[in-house]
Amino acid sequence: MRKIFTILSFIVLLAVTACGGEEGFVIKCEIEGLDTRGLEMVYMTRGGVSRASFHPVDGKVELKGTSSQPTLVEVFALDGSRLWSCVASDGDRLKVRMKLGDPSSLKVTGQDASRDYAAFVAQHDSILAHGSDSEVNRLITEAVRSNPSSMASTLLMVTQFRAAGHELLADSLLNEIAPEARPALLASAYASTVGEQVTTSARGDVKSFTLRTGLDSLGHDTIVRYVPSMQSYSLLMFSDAARPDSITARLRSLRRALSQRRLKIIEISVAPDSAMWHAYSKGDSINWYQAWAPGSTSGREIRRLAIPRTPFYIVADSSGAQLYRGTSAYEADRLIRSRMPQKAPADTIKATTDSITPETTR
Repeated sequence: MRKIFTILSFIVLLAVTACGGEEGFVIKCEIEGLDTRGLEMVYMTRGGVSRASFHPVDGKVELKGTSSQPTLVEVFALDGSRLWSCVASDGDRLKVRMKLGDPSSLKVTGQDASRDYAAFVAQHDSILAHGSDSEVNRLITEAVRSNPSSMASTLLMVTQFRAAGHELLADSLLNEIAPEARPALLASAYASTVGEQVTTSARGDVKSFTLRTGLDSLGHDTIVRYVPSMQSYSLLMFSDAARPDSITARLRSLRRALSQRRLKIIEISVAPDSAMWHAYSKGDSINWYQAWAPGSTSGREIRRLAIPRTPFYIVADSSGAQLYRGTSAYEADRLIRSRMPQKAPADTIKATTDSITPETTR
C-alpha cells in the first residue's frame, strides 16, 4: 500500500511540474483608442519565430505565449505598425497601458526590465521617432553604459539602436552588457544584423578589381581597374539608384579638391542589370568613374566586402586598408580631407541630418 501511495505521489508531482512548465507568460493590455482592432504578437522561441493573433474588446486584451527563456516580444497593429516591445518568459505576468499612436503614454508593470524599457521609450519618444542616427545612438549608448546589468539595455539595443553603418559600435555595446542580462533568445534578434559586418572578411583590405564602365563611342566595352597602390586614397560608393543632388555636389567638391593621383573615386552600381544602371546614369555629367557590378553585391568582385545596403561608402588607403565604411558621404568626405589637410580645403557643404559617426577599422 505504501508503495502504491509513493508511486501515485510521484505521478502527481510530475503532473504538477509539467503544468507549471506550460503556464507560459501573460500580458494584460489596455490600449485606449484600439477598440476591437486586432493585434499580432511575435516572439522568438527555441523552435523559431512564433506568431499569434488576438482580438481586443474595447481596447482590452490578454496576450498569452510560452518561452522557457527570456525573449523579445513585439506587438503590432494589423497595419504592421509596432505598438510596443517587451521581454518575457514563462511565469511572467505583465500589464501594459497606452494610448494608440502615443508612445509617450506607454507604461508596463510586472517586470523590471520591461518596465524600465517602457519608461525610457516614453521619456525619449520624440528623439527615438525623429532624431538622426547619431542622436538616437548616442542616447542608447549612454543608457546601455549606465545600466550594463539590466536586460532593458539589451532590449534597447535590439529594438532602438540604429545599427546600419554602426555595426562595430553595436557589437561593442552588446558585449559591454553583462552576460546574464543578454539571454540568447533576446540577443539573437541582433546577431544576424550585426554579425556579418564585423567579420574579418568584410573589414579586410580591399583587393584590386576590374569592373565594366559601359560602352565607348564605337560600342566597345570599357573597364575601370582599381588598384589601391595607384593612389593615396580611394572612395568607393555603392548605389542601386539615381544619385541624389546633395551627394553629387559633395563628390564634385571632393574631386575638384584632389588630383586623381591623390584620390580615386569609383561609383559602383549594384543595380540588378546593366540596363537599369544605364537608365539612371545616362547623360550624367560627372568627373569620377562609374561602373556596374554584375551580380549586384553578391558579384565575384565585391562579394567579400559584404555591402549591407545602399548607398554605402568605403574609404581605403594605398594598401587597401579600410579607413571608413558606412552610409554617410559626409563622414567619408571629412575623413579624406583630414588625411590631406594641405591639399584639400575644408568642406563647405553642410552635413545632412542623417550623417553618422565614422567607424575606423585600423
